[in-house]
Amino acid sequence: MPAPYLEQIRRAKEWQDAKVSFTNTPTLKEICLKTVSRHMDVLDKKALDLPISLIKELLQRLNIVDLDRIQPAVNRKGISTSFVWAGILRRISGPRKGSTILTEDEWREMSMHKLFNLAFYGFRFGGDTKYLLNVNFNSLLLVMAKYIQHLVLRTSRPHGYFFARRSVLSVLEKGVRCIQLGESTQLREWPSDVLYTLHRLLDHGAARDVIINQSPDPRLLAWILHGRGPRSKSHQCPMESMQGDMVKCCQAPNTAGSSTGDAEAANCQVPEEEEFDEEDNNGGTPCKRPRLSIASAKAELDMTSSPCQCMVPKPLCQMFIPSAGHSTEICHKGQIHSLKINDFRGGVFPVLLPLLPSWLCLHSLSLQSAWTFEEGDALSLAESLQQLSATPGCSLIELSVGSLTHPALMESLLNACPTLRSFSMEIHPVAEYHRAPLRSIPQPAHHAELSLEKLCVKVPKLRTSVESLMCVLLRSPRLTSLHVSGINSSTGFSPSHLLNTVAESNRHLKELTLEDINLSDCHCAIFQLLDNYCMLEALSLKDCRLLEKCSDKEDVVRQLVNSLKKVPSLQSLNLAQNRLAKTVTVLGELFKGPSPSTVKELNISSNFIQPPELLELGKLLETHRPPQRLLLTLKSNPLDRDMELRDTALGTLSHLCDLITDHWNSRDTMADHISVM
Repeated sequence: MPAPYLEQIRRAKEWQDAKVSFTNTPTLKEICLKTVSRHMDVLDKKALDLPISLIKELLQRLNIVDLDRIQPAVNRKGISTSFVWAGILRRISGPRKGSTILTEDEWREMSMHKLFNLAFYGFRFGGDTKYLLNVNFNSLLLVMAKYIQHLVLRTSRPHGYFFARRSVLSVLEKGVRCIQLGESTQLREWPSDVLYTLHRLLDHGAARDVIINQSPDPRLLAWILHGRGPRSKSHQCPMESMQGDMVKCCQAPNTAGSSTGDAEAANCQVPEEEEFDEEDNNGGTPCKRPRLSIASAKAELDMTSSPCQCMVPKPLCQMFIPSAGHSTEICHKGQIHSLKINDFRGGVFPVLLPLLPSWLCLHSLSLQSAWTFEEGDALSLAESLQQLSATPGCSLIELSVGSLTHPALMESLLNACPTLRSFSMEIHPVAEYHRAPLRSIPQPAHHAELSLEKLCVKVPKLRTSVESLMCVLLRSPRLTSLHVSGINSSTGFSPSHLLNTVAESNRHLKELTLEDINLSDCHCAIFQLLDNYCMLEALSLKDCRLLEKCSDKEDVVRQLVNSLKKVPSLQSLNLAQNRLAKTVTVLGELFKGPSPSTVKELNISSNFIQPPELLELGKLLETHRPPQRLLLTLKSNPLDRDMELRDTALGTLSHLCDLITDHWNSRDTMADHISVM
């Protein structure tokens, strides 16, 4: 038992500065720390009695299983493990650009998530891997799996037997909340063991959110959606209605061991626990693993017969029967509460639209595409949403659609589902290019009040009418978050009108983000919005050219500062990409006087701020200290023009602020140009 090493560690601390003649010879302290780290499973309580400086050294030598286990006890001694988890993440992913502010738990979760994905897909761990030593691989997987809430499944061959093991799979079933499907969209390209994992997490686990990166094969989408939320009277598979094939595939066949009381239940065969030791190099007996009959699985999922054979999970469960024994449980369908398709194509609508009216458990729907939605498709979507909204028990509160061809379609979708609390859309006016006449869009006789709390509208800088946006704002008195991007004042619309409408109609607004909008003529409207009754907690005026037409730029910034100080609820301020340059020093007056600003986060990235101005800002903040420590973001500023002065400025600010910086190279002429665009 290595307990005596603890006393030797204390003695070795006095020798830590001693030089040895052979540089490769470890010191006594290193030998003791290494030995204790190997036996932390029995020495962890005694090891925590060491001096804090030695505990910190010991933490860096532990594997992730021991580190995760003793972290609560270490925290109780006032020691954070953030530096250890950050070091592990650096070894895995390489150095991170700039500084990042993360909590201890966030560092740990990021490290575990990265390690699990590497292990799952069989990638080699490069560099120093002492954080994986002295522990069996199953224990590593189990401790990593505890922190996986967002799981990405890919068609590349994973180590599927890791998931088939009941211990790891059970942990994932409890923790995974969101499943993201990777690159492939064809059902036939997905390995059977991955589909089995998808079924287990959706139907036996806690996963309720699904993200599909690319527009999926209708068969794959139908397999995922059918029975996991949408319910039709006939329980008809959407693929049947598409092809007219009335094969009754959506009802599980009645086999031995299946539930006779539930027509949609089947027996899910789950592999029992077995040891997964590697084969002995000297010709020993190979390990026992569940026999995953991939060949028979492919035969059962053969798409050349009925497209609906893959719609029910039971065949997938039966493919994974282990070689010796199994446990049986009823296999119900789970529910999908959130669906996001990032590369939406029109071919998905024949599967999705028939399911929407009965998808009562759906909370969030996001359909994103690089292509614009056809007007007819958008109206068909509105019709399905209207049917869903009219059904008692409808849960849909979030909708995100991009890209629509006309702003009026926004009102069509909102009128179809007036109970939405969050709506996001992007407009790409095809008519601007093709001059095609738009079909009239039916609108209700009266404009009812909307339940919107969050609204995001992105418009490219084209001649696009924004009358619909103004109408929606007038109908949304409960709005708490508004994000508008890209409105062009050349259309005859002034952004001042937007600001005045917000001030008058959206008095409960807490977050306002205006991006890529020319506000150079809107100073009075901005000041009026801030001076009057205002509940803003976050204000972002990014790339709004605030000082473009100002003759006295410092005076305008000072007026803005005075108005900001009148908003007692303001916590976050973003003024990135506004060419503040030398006027940034005026922001130091935010905390001056008897009523200082309550801002805790300030983003002044991409403002061509040079070291002298940054140093002056630091000195002003030293004189007029923020009430609380400030989170200051300084990315993409030419601070490398004077490295010595930059270090002095950052040193001054570091006493008052948590800094987020980067290693931006301003000597790149293109980067220099972009910074002041």
